[in-house]
Amino acid sequence: MGEKAYAVAERLHLQKDRRAIDYWAQTIAWLDDAQRHTGLFHRNDSNTRIAGVRKSAMIRILSCGQTYGRLDPSSHLTLHGANGDVRIPIVHQGFAWRQSDFQRLDVFEPPASAVGNICGRGVPLVVFTSGKACRPTACDSCSQCDGGDSAHSRCGSFLDPQLPFAATALINLPTSIFQPQSGCDGGIFGDQPAASLTLVNPLANETLDAYRGIAKSPAMPLFYARQNSQFKPLAAFMGGDNGIDRPELKFLEPYQADKIPLILVHGLLSNPATFLEVADAVRADTQLAHRYQIWVFRYPTGDEFLASTAMLRQQLAAAFACHSNDAVEIGQRPAQRAVIVGHSLGGLVAKLQVTDSGDRLWRSIANVPLEQLRASPEEIAKLRRSFFFRADPNIGRVVYIATPHQGSPWASRCIGRIGSSLAGSRTRDRQNFQRLTAANPGVFSGEFSDSSPSSVDLLRPTSQLLQALAATPSSRRVVIDSIIGDKLPLPRSGPSDLVVPVASAYRKEAESTAIVDATHTTILRSNATHQVLLKILRSHLDESSSAGCDCLVDRSPMEPSITIESSKPSADVSRAIGAVHACAL
Repeated sequence: MGEKAYAVAERLHLQKDRRAIDYWAQTIAWLDDAQRHTGLFHRNDSNTRIAGVRKSAMIRILSCGQTYGRLDPSSHLTLHGANGDVRIPIVHQGFAWRQSDFQRLDVFEPPASAVGNICGRGVPLVVFTSGKACRPTACDSCSQCDGGDSAHSRCGSFLDPQLPFAATALINLPTSIFQPQSGCDGGIFGDQPAASLTLVNPLANETLDAYRGIAKSPAMPLFYARQNSQFKPLAAFMGGDNGIDRPELKFLEPYQADKIPLILVHGLLSNPATFLEVADAVRADTQLAHRYQIWVFRYPTGDEFLASTAMLRQQLAAAFACHSNDAVEIGQRPAQRAVIVGHSLGGLVAKLQVTDSGDRLWRSIANVPLEQLRASPEEIAKLRRSFFFRADPNIGRVVYIATPHQGSPWASRCIGRIGSSLAGSRTRDRQNFQRLTAANPGVFSGEFSDSSPSSVDLLRPTSQLLQALAATPSSRRVVIDSIIGDKLPLPRSGPSDLVVPVASAYRKEAESTAIVDATHTTILRSNATHQVLLKILRSHLDESSSAGCDCLVDRSPMEPSITIESSKPSADVSRAIGAVHACAL
């Protein structure tokens, strides 16, 4: 009867008849009834075929229910039964998202090889929300975001309404709905279970015993977002805006005070999608998915990047305030401090979040104190935000991935000079800085002597600002880890990932250094990188648990560890280790 009902549903669907929903529902009900009361599923071939029909019926209901006006993902599913309409409430289980955020469902399948895919009961979905979030620039604190007393509403400014999230749908329907029985309301009839439609958070279901063994594909939303992205890296780089109007910090899901922020910062000519495989690896790990929440920072990589780092500091301050509630004062730090991960140029952005600048950076580009500069109060305030700052006390660990602390030789060569000339810089900002240098002759030096430098200029090994940043230690309260690519040597630079020399990426104060067999562009997709990063994140969990809330203590110097995650010939590995030890001398 179930297969016959499915055939009827398909015919009705071709005619755009909304009754197709009822017959797909009957398909599920009759097949489940057969499974409970007959030996139909004892044969493997029958079991596989019937399971496929049932899943197809579920997908049809979830995909077409809204089109036919029968499914409201935030509220209920309506079926026409033997005794009239039956309204089945939808249960949202384990989500940080509000019920009203469930606006549209889509069945989207990522590649079968996607990390974290698990076959099981139910249908993995992508959920879309049409909720409108206020822009971070309009909010100096979360209390100014959309009303309400939940962490979700306080931090709505950091949620991207265009970003989908994952869910797994489970549908159970008794045949009693479709059988003429007095008083049938879709509840329990005889030994049949109650009608239900449940949407389960696949990132949290391991903690829910009732939903163990369900299908899940936590990678789906990010795959969907990247597949539908219109981002063009080169055009954005040349335009100077990286496809956005201003730097922005975004949460991948509503803020959760019991989870540690994992902040991902992309590099030059890139956007947060470059961390897709990294995010998948974290979400595929049951322990880490349960303990970490992912934040991403997107910024204009063609422009001079100091303004972006200042904006990140400002937005992080507001984001960390989201953990406040009636029992916690705004401004207090979370119990467990965040981890910030930066790739390439993003590593330098990350370092500026965990560093006390003093006046070292300013002195590297100017020979008079900031207060003596001939400039408007607004210009002085902007420069102060960019060059004078303290390490963020809410960040407890930084992970550098292929970060050019000492620059890249490519930035000084022909291709780098071309890139610098192409790198967009907002005309107004460039003109303002030129007026500033004209009003203060002889004050600025190096790459700042006549114009605000591009990010490519900063990455030249001769950059005075880069040299000053490399010489500025990070806060002793922060744990440092490095992941360095080693693929082929560069002329006169030694072992490298083809862009950044091993010697440039190495930091002697790092607690751990892992050298992986990867290029600069493939290192974030490398399984070796993922395994190293997951190990680091687990270590951070252990340290946070043992330290408790009071983890703002100076760390005693310790012997750094260097590991080789590589299948390269031993001679190549030896050269990489030699380059590392040469840096340490």
